[in-house]
Amino acid sequence: MSTIHCVIDWQKVLPEHAMQAMLSCSDYWQPDARHHIQVSDQPDVRFAKACLYNRPNAEQDAVLLSDCGQYAIVANAQLDNRDELANKLQLTDCQHLCDAGFILQAYLCWQEETAAHLLGDFVFIIWDKVKQQLYCARDHFGVKSLFYSMQSGRVVLSNEHKALLVPELAISRQLSHQWLADTFMPITTNEFLSPFNAIQSLPAAHQLVINQQGQSCKPYWSLKPQVLPALTDDENLARLAKLFELAVARRLVSQYPIAAELSEGLDSNGVVGYASRLLGDKPLYTMSFNGTALNDDNASVWSDVYQELFDAIDLWPNVKPLWREDTPSLLKAGAYANTFGGPSVISSWYAPRVALAQSQGCRTVLSGWGGDHCVTGYGDEYIHELFFGRHYLLLYRQLKLRQQRGRGGNPIKAMLRLLIQHQIPQVYKKQLQLRNGLAKQSADLFYHPILTAKVTHKLAEIIKPYYAIIDKTSVQARDHRELIEVGVQRRMTLTEIAARHYRCEFRYPMLDKELVEFAYSLPSHLKCKYGVERYMFREILKGHTTERIRMRRKADVLTTLNIDKMQEKSDELLQKVVANWASDLDAIFDKTALAQVVQDYPHIAQRYLLVIESLQQQLENGSIYMDQSSDM
Repeated sequence: MSTIHCVIDWQKVLPEHAMQAMLSCSDYWQPDARHHIQVSDQPDVRFAKACLYNRPNAEQDAVLLSDCGQYAIVANAQLDNRDELANKLQLTDCQHLCDAGFILQAYLCWQEETAAHLLGDFVFIIWDKVKQQLYCARDHFGVKSLFYSMQSGRVVLSNEHKALLVPELAISRQLSHQWLADTFMPITTNEFLSPFNAIQSLPAAHQLVINQQGQSCKPYWSLKPQVLPALTDDENLARLAKLFELAVARRLVSQYPIAAELSEGLDSNGVVGYASRLLGDKPLYTMSFNGTALNDDNASVWSDVYQELFDAIDLWPNVKPLWREDTPSLLKAGAYANTFGGPSVISSWYAPRVALAQSQGCRTVLSGWGGDHCVTGYGDEYIHELFFGRHYLLLYRQLKLRQQRGRGGNPIKAMLRLLIQHQIPQVYKKQLQLRNGLAKQSADLFYHPILTAKVTHKLAEIIKPYYAIIDKTSVQARDHRELIEVGVQRRMTLTEIAARHYRCEFRYPMLDKELVEFAYSLPSHLKCKYGVERYMFREILKGHTTERIRMRRKADVLTTLNIDKMQEKSDELLQKVVANWASDLDAIFDKTALAQVVQDYPHIAQRYLLVIESLQQQLENGSIYMDQSSDM
């Protein structure tokens, strides 16, 4: 893990202490080393890096220069295909090379095609003195982040958001309307947005080229179905198991102990089950829920859930669960505002678990998150494919098997609903809006937003209600939407920022590019076979977790929700926010609508109110300002 920084000024010399100021923004996580260097004087180009050593050869990973002196790189990278790159590039005796060194060698060969040859989690910035340009890229799903700003002949890039806001760089702190919509409305953007207009985020699977004439940002990869060889179901399952094992193994590369999140869910059990075997005698530390040990206070609610975890842990001799005696205080939003440098939507939900990992000297936390976006997707959309293909007998059988599993009602009624959905979509959407649940909630929040019309009228083209895009027509369409459109990048950036506070980084086997591409391309019937959702992943988990967890339904997951306590907390937060209400906020928020959300959706209101509180503090201390024009 590293924070990386670059500043280039085409017109004048940079302030003397700019890079030191940017580096100081990472002091809170106590880097193992810091580096900064001027790589060009005309234009003035400077690189800096704060390092956390984790992988082999990490100590060599500073700001690197090519032997000819024409190229420089700064990177935060964990490459999965070093051996493949060495063969392609005909590199010998390259075991000493750090990952940034491999990327630089790749650039010498492939130039702006470099990113397309890389596997792993990475973000990097390369200065090409010959072309007088910067070349940057971010990994396929956005596990690593990069923010940038361009103004007045100066370009600033960093994966430490606050570093772009140091006074020496004088970047505008004007509030972004798009950020407001992304934060306070049920829209479906995927990227993590800065609250500042002047700061952009490089999208996942994109590369950015910047020169004096401007910038070019374009994708180097997109998720597309592959043409797979004609294999039997068993052969496809064997291939899936091999790729999943490889995805887990790739994320175990570390010089330090490994930790993993573990719930009673299928994804985390898969990651822990495979990782436990791959680690052999080495310990694997697990953290569950908020890390609180089972005790007299929580046993009445959680004892059954904890027992399921204990049963699974008994299968893994080297797994060592970590628990804390106290119950941590969790913020669902608004955490880490000081180190983020702006109003924060970041949750502290991850903090107790990552703190436990840190207590054992771990710098890597495995997560099963992202699995149900594709690799362990439910496959329920298979019934739509059968409907469109007019395979009505197979459709009826599938619906009947789902009913027997307890995941659906009468098959005939289900077929009628499919008919209405696809033949009379207007009627179906109207019914959808009237139902309780996510669709109705999203429609309510969209059509009755807490944002004023002054904000929303400028955003009509970029915002849309969530319910309008949840129609499912095929398994692949759903998986593509979940991976590319809904919010993977946002989650990646949030967890990266949160884990950095504990000198740790999250790794996601379920978002391994090769694994995702294969799972995405598999026949739909493998994803929901015999009426069993997530069928193919359940099959490759045989022997890796308990049968109870392997075959459970989502409805079997035991959770509790204290609505009264949640309502009480939301009411308290509302009173606090209103008591500190500044006139500036009247141009952004509708207090009447906000109070209504508190009553109707207290769980969402808590997040809204915590972010508003964070925004209030930023406005009061002058860290952010609004456009004062009459129409916002």
